[in-house]
Amino acid sequence: MSHSNHVTLLQLAAAQLALSLKETEQPFDNLSKLFIEIVEGYNHIETLIGSENSEDIKQLKLLHNQTQGRVRNAIVDFQFYDRMTQRLQHIMATIQDAISCLNPDNGIDDAQWQHIFDNIEKSYTMREEIQLFNSIRNGVGFEQAIQSLIQKTFEKEAVEPEIELF
Repeated sequence: MSHSNHVTLLQLAAAQLALSLKETEQPFDNLSKLFIEIVEGYNHIETLIGSENSEDIKQLKLLHNQTQGRVRNAIVDFQFYDRMTQRLQHIMATIQDAISCLNPDNGIDDAQWQHIFDNIEKSYTMREEIQLFNSIRNGVGFEQAIQSLIQKTFEKEAVEPEIELF
């Protein structure tokens, strides 16, 4: 059972890392585009401020509202950084546990393994991490666990934008 536990710990760490990398792709692209749009909007606002035309004032108000919306979207997309940081901290802890367990001087029995896995599970605060942990522990396998969770994440984002503050 010892070899299986080592593999599970390493699979869990690898799966968390893969999920973090995948989740950061789209928000990072969105943020890049949003910041470019914000800068362009402010440049246009600056041009309109110099005008005395009432039509320009209407356009200025519209640009102000659009830019404000883009800033809100950028803040929501920035949440990926917090999620990634938490997940990477958990990965480091899991790898440290694996290193400790792989040390031949440490004779770890089943009860100690259970304690290690219980501590890992308790450290998770994000729903996705708990689902990933349970999938890996139940032997679903690395690729299938990641694919299933990524699919659920994108389906959920398509249905409802969720703001999760940590």
